[in-house]
Order: sequence, then C-alpha cells, then structure tokens
Amino acid sequence: MENQNLTEEARQNLRQDYLPKLKLPLWQRKDMFCMNTDTVLLGEQMVVRKGESVLDLGCNNGALLLYASRFSPGSLTGVDLLPQALALAAENMRINGLEAELICADLAEFRHLPFDVIVCNPPYFATPDPASVNPNPFLATARHEAGCTLETLFAAGGRLLKDKGRFYLVHRADRLAQIIAALQNSPLTLREATLVFDRRTRQATAVIAELRKGKLGPVRFREPLWRPESDQE
Repeated sequence: MENQNLTEEARQNLRQDYLPKLKLPLWQRKDMFCMNTDTVLLGEQMVVRKGESVLDLGCNNGALLLYASRFSPGSLTGVDLLPQALALAAENMRINGLEAELICADLAEFRHLPFDVIVCNPPYFATPDPASVNPNPFLATARHEAGCTLETLFAAGGRLLKDKGRFYLVHRADRLAQIIAALQNSPLTLREATLVFDRRTRQATAVIAELRKGKLGPVRFREPLWRPESDQE
C-alpha cells in the first residue's frame, strides 16, 4: 500500500492506549472503531506457532497483529478496506518495531498466497434500515455487514487459509446459529468455541470460535470466559 502516513487531521484525533498485559503501545483514532474487550479476548485466546504466517482480515489499527507478534510469527499481514485504518496500523507497527504487509483491498476480491493463521473481529450487525446506520463512515463499516457478510468472510477464509490452517474469530453469541449456517457453503468448519458471559445478566454475549480448513470433526467447547464487571460493551 502506498502513502501509509497519518495526516495532520488524523494525528489530532489520536489517543494512546496499551494492550492489556502485553503493555504494547497502541495509537487509536477517536473517530474510528477502537479496541474493546472482544478485541482483547480474541487476542489473548488465539494461538500462533513460531514462524507461522498470520493474516488479519479487517485489521483496523493493527491491535490483533500486535497480539500475534508475541508468538514470533514468520510474517504479519493486515487487510482493510479503509486506507485511513491502514495508515494507523502502519504507525502502530512502526512504534513497536514490527514489520507487516498492509494491504488496502475489498475482502471479496483479495487474493494472496495462503496463510497458516487468520484472525478477524468482523462487523457484528447485519445491515439494517439505512436510516439507522451510523453516519460516521468509519464506524458504519466496522459495525455493519454491508461490505463484509459472514458468507463473504468465510469464502475469503477458505481461499486464504492453508489446509488444516486455523481461523480465529470473535462474534456475538446470539449469531452463533447464523455463523454455523454460513459455514455450510465454505471449506471451513467449526472446531472449538469459547462463550463469553456477562456477569450482570449471566448471559453469553460473545463467542470466540476456532475454525479449521478441512473435514468436519467434533466441536470442543472450552471453559467459558467472563467479562469484567466494568465492561459496558
């Protein structure tokens, strides 16, 4: 990608945070989607073996690439539709001394040599009445499936993942049935799932899924996780 420098306008909207536990610095734009609890949980749950290639679909500010870096991967690649997000990801790679291939592309059309591991924190909501979509185009893209449906996401995963590769995904728990249905027409299968519960309501609010490229097999449910009481997501 060309011209991955932050504009002066973007710099005025920045705030510096740190990845929990890892303490790696992360610049975020106040007018764009920012790291939340689900980002952190996915980053902490995914597993990358030393030397493996990692792809983040919809990499935004690069938070999940920073999480993947702790495993000493062979390569890091991020794809996003928004050049502004990639400029921010490039800055976060730079300040942490990391190298990553950052590509501006539509997921439905993106082609690349296959990867060992794919990670993704995709839009959570099916596109509603256009009148209810967030007027901020950055947030609308991050939250609604207009440009990235589950079917599009899993087709890309099947195309970009090596045989027996792993795809780590976080999504809303109440869409688990839709996730499983969308997998029927892809070469990906659900192999592990971790439910994330809200302490206040005692209901599952998110699911972290490990998908594999290959034949169907038994699904393993791991020990559930709990959101911190202060989490308002």
